[in-house]
Amino acid sequence: MHNYTCQKANFDFLFSVLHSSPLAMPGRPKSALAKAVDRRKLHDSLMLRAVELHKAEQKKPQKERLGLRKICDTISQEHYRDTGDIIKLSHMTLSRLAAGGTTQARANAERGWLLDSEVDVVIEVITDLAERGFPITHKRLKEVVDTICFARLGDKFPAEGVGINWTYRFAVKNKDRIKISRSRPLEDKRGRAANPYNNEAWYKLLEETLKKYNIKPENMYGSDEVGVQLRGQGERHYVFGPRTKAAPRELTGGTRENVTVICTICADGTSVPPGIIFKGQAYNIKWAGNNPLDAS
Repeated sequence: MHNYTCQKANFDFLFSVLHSSPLAMPGRPKSALAKAVDRRKLHDSLMLRAVELHKAEQKKPQKERLGLRKICDTISQEHYRDTGDIIKLSHMTLSRLAAGGTTQARANAERGWLLDSEVDVVIEVITDLAERGFPITHKRLKEVVDTICFARLGDKFPAEGVGINWTYRFAVKNKDRIKISRSRPLEDKRGRAANPYNNEAWYKLLEETLKKYNIKPENMYGSDEVGVQLRGQGERHYVFGPRTKAAPRELTGGTRENVTVICTICADGTSVPPGIIFKGQAYNIKWAGNNPLDAS
């Protein structure tokens, strides 16, 4: 039982290593639009808290109730004590929301081109195409949205479709579900082979092999290679994909000349220098001129 537990832990460790990024890259700064959207969501959440407090105050005797201004100040001060961030709330906005009004974000959503159900459909299309290896671009996403809106609105929908920046704002507003990233080229034959059924069978075989031969972590290696296309054939595009996945791969033809880089890591945390393969009839000394990783 102890050996099985150790081997299971070793397998889980190797599985996580093979599926993780080799380097932890720092996040990029948010755009002004993304910051504004986050700020608006936070403001609306505080206003909803103020509405709940206002409803609770209405149950008290009139002389003991807090006024609208006092309620806004109370919620703002609580948020400042918790986060150190100052967000001012308007008592006029609180009065409107308490009377049954909607938040600005909700009002903007109701004036948007897509219904909530249509937003879900568009996001499903983005996720499905990204997982198939054909991630959707800004231009293609605009075509999909224009088709949906025109089918429902007819002549009420502008002939030119949604605006030029609509797709970017759509991604920012739904950034908890989708994201924009640069695609990674993937040769088409490898893309067809890397399907869920083959992946499941491979990892099942790997686990059985580790248990059968009692393979130790220092004897388990994971290796991967990437082809670097030098003459513009590995063009990358800004595409849409699911939020929880890495940058989607975009299928390309596999007949282009490229440079192959092979990296190998061990399950115990060590690694060996990478190997680089150039196409040529003879060795070029310049290939090793800039070699900080001591690659072979």
